[in-house]
Amino acid sequence: MKRYILILLPLLALNFTVSAQDTHRTWDQGPLTWDDFTILTTGGAEQSFLQYEIGFAPAHDTIDGIQSHYYLATACMIPGSSWVSSDHRTPELLRYHQVVFDMLEVERRTLQRALNTADNTKSFNNMLHASSDRLNTRIAGFRRRTQDGSDTTDLAAFEQQVRHELSLLPATSRPSYTPQPFGFCAYFSLGASCPFGSMGQDFTPGFTIGYGFDFSWNRHLFNIEAYMGNLDARKQLALLNTDPTIQSLDNFIKGQAYSFSNFNIGYGFLLLDNLHMQLAPVAALSIRSLGTLRTQTDRFSYTRLEPAVGLTFRYHFWQQNSFPRYSALFGNKRISERDRISLHSKVMLSYTSFPRIEGSPAGLYLTTVVGIAFGGRYHNVE
Repeated sequence: MKRYILILLPLLALNFTVSAQDTHRTWDQGPLTWDDFTILTTGGAEQSFLQYEIGFAPAHDTIDGIQSHYYLATACMIPGSSWVSSDHRTPELLRYHQVVFDMLEVERRTLQRALNTADNTKSFNNMLHASSDRLNTRIAGFRRRTQDGSDTTDLAAFEQQVRHELSLLPATSRPSYTPQPFGFCAYFSLGASCPFGSMGQDFTPGFTIGYGFDFSWNRHLFNIEAYMGNLDARKQLALLNTDPTIQSLDNFIKGQAYSFSNFNIGYGFLLLDNLHMQLAPVAALSIRSLGTLRTQTDRFSYTRLEPAVGLTFRYHFWQQNSFPRYSALFGNKRISERDRISLHSKVMLSYTSFPRIEGSPAGLYLTTVVGIAFGGRYHNVE
């Protein structure tokens, strides 16, 4: 879990403290007024003082219905530590402080852009210190040129320059997520396999455990999975044994449990792939095995290569965007992983035959499973 980080830098003040009761006045709340300077003084060398802070902190926000994690640059004025002399509450001096406040917002937006394009969080502290140094240097020059607001000759030029910079920097801090073509998923499921036709006459339905992995590129789905289970013989079945020396392989025993396994390699096309769910028909090549091991000398195993078709459906009931980072896989773009936990369900229909069994039972084999899937998709972040 990411720890909360908030770094405060004192600017234009050697020593100050901020109480928990102070109100943080942000730039998006509108232009400054003299009411934002809550401390009134009489006399003194300086006419007024504006205290502010700049920093960053981890943010948790719901963007497009998805819980997202990123870092937010913060900057604000501290009214409880800002003051003005009672006889200097002039419009020109307020304009001076508004320019300082605008410079603070320019640096906050610049810092936010740097946070959004960093490749790791370890560099954030250095970025913040660099940001504060730029701001201190700029405001110090502004104070000298305007003599702490008493000389308004260059004030209009500073106002115009800072407003132009604000117009070039986006005010929003929330990232936007654009899907990349690559997605991935691993899943585990439980279900049942039911044989039909002569297979259904000879064997009972069986319990199934399944697991698999797939990845997608745009709407194309590539899948590798395996199912394992067992079923019972409904009646005595003779094997077409080609080795007369092994007499114990002559029959399937009624009621005896036999194991089966499927290994599927498939391709699907995502008919539905949105924020909440996925739906894809799948065609696969299935390697199906049927076997038993009652004793060391009583063995049977038979494998067939069969076609299979199916339908995959997933409902994403939990999603989260991870902190973005640069990825060489996508041309050093800023990438976020959208992690998902989904309800996974699948229906597979295959044709099965076992000619080594007398009567050559054959027919359709229906496998239905329900489980849980862990996956995600990569997204560009801006």
